[in-house]
Amino acid sequence: MIIDFEHKQSAHCENGVASNLLNFYGLKISEPMVFGIGSGLFFTYLPFVKVNYAPVVSYRPLSGSIFNNLVKNLNIKLIRKKFSCQKKATDFLLSKISEGVPCGLQVGVYFLPYFPNEYRFHFNAHNLVVYGKKDDSYYISDPVMQSTTTLTEEELLKVRFTKGAFAPKGQIYFPTNIPSNININRAIVIGINKTCSIMLSKAPIIGVSGIRLVGRQITKWPKKYGNKIADHYLCQIVRMQEEIGTGGGGFRFIYAAFIQ
Repeated sequence: MIIDFEHKQSAHCENGVASNLLNFYGLKISEPMVFGIGSGLFFTYLPFVKVNYAPVVSYRPLSGSIFNNLVKNLNIKLIRKKFSCQKKATDFLLSKISEGVPCGLQVGVYFLPYFPNEYRFHFNAHNLVVYGKKDDSYYISDPVMQSTTTLTEEELLKVRFTKGAFAPKGQIYFPTNIPSNININRAIVIGINKTCSIMLSKAPIIGVSGIRLVGRQITKWPKKYGNKIADHYLCQIVRMQEEIGTGGGGFRFIYAAFIQ
């Protein structure tokens, strides 16, 4: 079965999945609006946690948080499930597709065959939509790509159950019980207030305080770790800021569009 699902490209995967899934149910909501209501603007620096052998610098909250905040503020119910059994995960996905329900999935990007090699690394918080299956092919709407694509059952299982940090564990999600009357204005105010609370947090590793802390730390890295490690740490920051997950810089543009 192949669901009639409209694919729209977006700057960021979770924003795009949220926007496209809600659009399927008749709620027209743009990527900047998803990001703003979902309080996606964020910063944290975790020097005690390493990913790709470098401290974690994140310009967004944990995967799923944007969509969770969005549906909560819009009073929409969202179903999320994780699985330890690959067969159960596959059976559940197929059952939803047969019901005509497109499903969001959290996956690892490293083994996605349609991703360019330069964007492949062990990042397990990517999001896409499965909207159909025919023979051995699953129909995929990955919002960071220009057009839809397909994955074999083996390929899809591999990215759904990849190992490592933030392992997706077959996670699947989809909205349900969407109210006919949604108070967008109220949701916008709630989203802005939460973003301000996060970015102005007194915690030294979060928001504006975290940005200032990283700025001070960078100048100490060459002396503390040597130039090679310092260069690697700095490259990781730039990579996360400019490329991965839209990049922190990209998030600022999206939030600016939301404020407009």
